[in-house]
Amino acid sequence: MDTFEHPYYKLNKRLLVLIGQWPYQNLNDRFFRRCIVNIAFYSFLITQIAVIYMNRSDIDIILESIPAICVSLLMIIKYYTYQIQRKNILLQIQNLLEHTISNWGIWETQEEMDIMQKFASEGRFLTLFYIIYIYSSEIIFLILPFYPRLMDIIVPLNESRPLKTIIRAYYFVDEEEYFYSIYFHMGIVIMIGITVLIASDSLFLVFNSHICGLFSAIGFRLEHLFKNPIDLGHSFDSRARKMCFDNVVHSIKNHKRALEFADLIETSYSVSLMMQAFMGMIGVSVSLFQILMLLDKTAEALRFVIFASAQYVHLLCICYPGQRMIDYSTEIRFNAYNGLWYEAPIEVHRLMLLIIRRSIEPCYLTAGKTFVFCLETYAKIVQTSGSYFMVILSTH
Repeated sequence: MDTFEHPYYKLNKRLLVLIGQWPYQNLNDRFFRRCIVNIAFYSFLITQIAVIYMNRSDIDIILESIPAICVSLLMIIKYYTYQIQRKNILLQIQNLLEHTISNWGIWETQEEMDIMQKFASEGRFLTLFYIIYIYSSEIIFLILPFYPRLMDIIVPLNESRPLKTIIRAYYFVDEEEYFYSIYFHMGIVIMIGITVLIASDSLFLVFNSHICGLFSAIGFRLEHLFKNPIDLGHSFDSRARKMCFDNVVHSIKNHKRALEFADLIETSYSVSLMMQAFMGMIGVSVSLFQILMLLDKTAEALRFVIFASAQYVHLLCICYPGQRMIDYSTEIRFNAYNGLWYEAPIEVHRLMLLIIRRSIEPCYLTAGKTFVFCLETYAKIVQTSGSYFMVILSTH
């Protein structure tokens, strides 16, 4: 059975196939889907650049356009995450997927398999939660342009309220006359962009849950090195000594595999996450400013509330996995120390020291090797975006 046809990963595979990022799909099908995504992204980005160019002397319109441009660039960055490091756009994701498949075959006990299944189930839950949250926000966002029509029914005026596009853009035509055509284009682009966002982020969360499961299973084996009283030191015969030695060696090999997988995640996502964090911080700062400026315009203010909320959640989805990698990679030394290692033969003590010393240094998820993603970093990013918001407010 294909590992990625399992319910744990099936949804992630379907999302990647949908956007043409699944390494094993038909080449023609992948090329076609990638063309659709690229046309959608760049056709929308042109309208965003055009609105800034046409209103280059109006700082209010430029500030209003910045969050949408940041989100557009963020989605493009996500789509090309695997092209940043290497020429082959799918080589890194293929390596990660192959590592994930092979890591399921290294466990020997049911308890270790249960731990891996627990974390895989957690990855699936995060994917479902993320899909529900993002698509729910998107539906609200797509409904907002029709708020004036709703108000015409509730509080009618002598004339109809004008319809406004989802996002300020310049389409080189009369926006009122071609409102529904523009709305259709924006809706399709947003739907494709959100799908790219979900596919990329959910796969990243699944990889993160998988590496945490690896570290947790390794720690479990070290903590329960001796399952039965007969395993204790005074009863060791040559066979028991060899089994104990082999168990520790097995744990060391698995730990090495986990470190390699963590390094592969770091290599694949480091530069991309740095750019995403930067775009998210700018988007949050400008969105907060726009919310303050549009407090008297409910529908427009709500649009930027959704922008800011989505960026906060997205930044959390970057920083929290980094914190988990730190926690689970360093927890191994406590698991090893909590086991009955002192009852083991002296040669096992020496092997245990190797894994304890290595686990003192945590596995990090960094932003281009400049700073580490963790909850403390998330707090600093939120604080910095607030500072930028105050700077924009004071200069405006």
